[in-house]
Formats: sequence, C-alpha cells, structure tokens
Amino acid sequence: MFIVKRLTIVLMSVSLVALLVLLWRATPSEAMPDYAAKTGQACGTCHVNPAGGGTLTATGQAFAAIPTHISDPAGAWAQVAAAPAPAPAPVPAPAPAPAAARLTVSISGASADGTVTYSVVVSNPSDQPVADIYVAGSVPAGATFSAATNTPGSAGFFSSEGGSAAWLVGAIPARGTVGPFAYRVNRGSATDLSVVGFVHWLQPNDGNALSSKVPPISNAERLAIDQAISDDLNAYSSTLAVWRVQPGTAPQMMALADHFNLMWFAAQAGNWVFTDFEVYRADETLKVIDVTRPARTAGLRAWWQPAEKELRDALKARDLAAFTAAYDRAIAGCNSCHIGSVGGGISLKGVKVIRPTTPILSNLDYAGN
Repeated sequence: MFIVKRLTIVLMSVSLVALLVLLWRATPSEAMPDYAAKTGQACGTCHVNPAGGGTLTATGQAFAAIPTHISDPAGAWAQVAAAPAPAPAPVPAPAPAPAAARLTVSISGASADGTVTYSVVVSNPSDQPVADIYVAGSVPAGATFSAATNTPGSAGFFSSEGGSAAWLVGAIPARGTVGPFAYRVNRGSATDLSVVGFVHWLQPNDGNALSSKVPPISNAERLAIDQAISDDLNAYSSTLAVWRVQPGTAPQMMALADHFNLMWFAAQAGNWVFTDFEVYRADETLKVIDVTRPARTAGLRAWWQPAEKELRDALKARDLAAFTAAYDRAIAGCNSCHIGSVGGGISLKGVKVIRPTTPILSNLDYAGN
C-alpha cells in the first residue's frame, strides 16, 4: 500500500512538471526570441532591456498593437518598419543666461588758480540694478587732495587715501546715472594732471570699469567753451534741437490777438490801467518772436513801434476816440502784413483782424475795481 501511494505521488509530480513546461513554452516571453528570429531584430529593439523582456519601447508597443504580430511576426514587423518614425520629443532650448550687469564711468576736470576740480559720473546701462559700488577718481602724482566738493545724495564720501578720492554708493537703478562725484586737488609739483575714473561693484555680479585717461581743461578753455555754448543758445539756429522745439510765429500771433481783444474791451470800459497792461503784454509777446524767429523781427517792429506809441499816447491821455483810431490803424497794419506775407509757402492773406465783438474772458469785469 505504501509503494502504491509513493508511485502515485511520483506520477503526479511528473505530470505537474510536464504541465509547467508546456505552460512555460506557451508564454509570450518564450515567444520573444522567436520574434527576434522571424523579424531579424534584436531584443532591444522592442524592449527597454537589451536582453529582452519587461517594459516595451515605443517600437515594441507599435509591434504589439498589430493584431497579427503573434501569427505573422515578420509581416507585423514589415508594417512597423514601413510606418514613419515618431518625431522625437522637442527638447526645450535652455533659457538664455541673463546678461551680466555692468557700469560705465567717465571723468572730466577743469583747472584754475593752482587747483583742479575733477568730476566723476557713473552710469548703469544694464536692465537691472547694480549695488555695493565703490567709485574713485585718481589724484595726479605730485598733487594733493584738497576736498570732496560734491557727493550725490545716494552716496557717501569714503576716503582720500591711496592716491584717489573715493565714494561708496548703495545702488544705481537700471538705466540710471549717479554723479557728479567731484573733488578738488592742489596742483603742487604735478606736471601731468591727467586722471582716470574707476568703479567696482559686487551685486548682482562682481565687476569693474575704468575710464580713459583725461587731462583737465584750463580756465581759459572752460571760459571759451562756456562762451561758445552761450553764443549757440542766444542765437537762433534751426540746426539746434533746443531752438526747433520753440514755438514759431503763429502761436505768438494768437497770443497777440488775445491781448488786442482784452485791451479793446478794457479801453471801451474806461479801464486805462488794464489797457496799458495789455499793450505791455503785446510788446512782450513780440519780444519772444524777436528771439525765436529773428527773420520776422524787422517787419514786425516796423509795424509795432509806431502802433505802440499811438496806443500808449492815447491811453495816457485817456482819450477813447484817439485810442480807437490808433487801434484801427494797428489792426489795419496787421492785415496789410498778412496780405503780403507767405510763411513756409502758406499765404496769410486769409487771416483778417477786426474789432472784437465778444470778450474772450467772461469772468472779467473790464471796468476794473
């Protein structure tokens, strides 16, 4: 009986092993080497693991998705191979590194009476603020530091040691400028008064900059430069922007029309003080034209000088009839000028001045106080 049971157990074990072998041969993992043989592809083509098995690659997923890949691996592979390769995932471009912050420095000087005054200016052309800044201007060999003559509000004077005048600045905003940092030296035995400006900063990056070496200008040169600037600013020139932005003749003519309106109603109300004020304002307006459009001066003065005298004589005499006659002659002179004038190719004949019928300001009592 014992022998029969033992035989039965042995037979059952053999059967179980045979069944497991059959099942193992039927699994897809066993089919994989068969796929490789029939498609001619290495296991690593379809599996992340080059030895095969486990996670499928994108190609392996495409192969497995074809219904006939088990019964016809070669045909299924032909379909996969014929399909266009999937586009690789785009690799984002690395973000550009921010440009390093930088400062620029310039220096100038002017000498007079045995001393030289230097000025340092620091600018931040970058798009980010720069902080923890050291600014300095050199002191020429043989010269001695005298005083810091100007320190910007955002800075503090630091030292005059080491052959330079130096300041500390907390920060300069993006696109900002700080200066001048000014200092004076006594010339002493110095034969070369040329200097350089220097700036060093720590935030947001460590950097420094040096100006070119600059000699100071003499007092005579400075005075000549000042005079040249004065001459340019005091003489009209269409090539200078400061003059091109000045109002031309037309806006001043409109102001003149206002003065003539006000003086008319003031005179009609017997308010000679107000009338006199508006004649004065008319003259001031014409003085502006003398400067901004000097080519107009001769013609305007030829009209205004006699007209102004008649108006003033009449108002001083408090003679309304005389004032009215002088007023009419003055506006007739305006119209005579308009008829014969062409400004910028535009005829002024259409601009005719007459006696006003309505005050331009309704909140004035033209009779006065």
